[in-house]
Amino acid sequence: MLRGGVGIGKSFALIRIARELKVQGVLVVVMTATEAISGNINAFLRAILGQYYTETGSSADTEEAVWAIMAGRPFMVNGRRVILIVGEAQKLVGRVLEALRGLWDRGDEARLGLSTGPAFGCMLIGNPTFMSKGGAQRTASFEPLLSRLTHNMRLPGPSRAECQSFAATLHDDTELAAELAEGGLARGSLYVMATAMRSARLLAGDGPVTPAHLRQAFKMMGGQ
Repeated sequence: MLRGGVGIGKSFALIRIARELKVQGVLVVVMTATEAISGNINAFLRAILGQYYTETGSSADTEEAVWAIMAGRPFMVNGRRVILIVGEAQKLVGRVLEALRGLWDRGDEARLGLSTGPAFGCMLIGNPTFMSKGGAQRTASFEPLLSRLTHNMRLPGPSRAECQSFAATLHDDTELAAELAEGGLARGSLYVMATAMRSARLLAGDGPVTPAHLRQAFKMMGGQ
């Protein structure tokens, strides 16, 4: 389980992780927990099957079909390795998490030492808090899975060095880059830096972007 604030680069990291695992020969199943599937077990499982052009009839058949795709042999020499990666996982409701737990638990024998046993890996990535359908802020809860987690990590925001490095790609002026980096560090987000730079260019019109434009851009986004 990996959780971190908005705009720190989770989605970018997810894409990079998936790409690197695929190069290593891992079957990577990537999902995004949209509103349409995050609260319905069948919809969630069928979204997995849809990637493999598979259709089923009953709910039981759907679960078995997903297990057939996910069940690798990760502890066998040259065995097939499979990982499910779910983005925006904070939206998953309890019954969907319980279904994931049920599938995960089928791999217990393999994890306890049966090298020929089937199992799969699972990575859930999301924000610590999010807006519910009713507009209220909610804290992400993963109670059905907490006893299964091997890694439960809160991802930090970007460091000063990372903000400075990214700022240098947005503008080559040293003063502007420094202003960008400080704004990104204060808000803990690289995404905010890119947005502020776009807004500053609009504020500058046909003229050059100045630090004052950047400060105004950050202010319009809710800064000081």
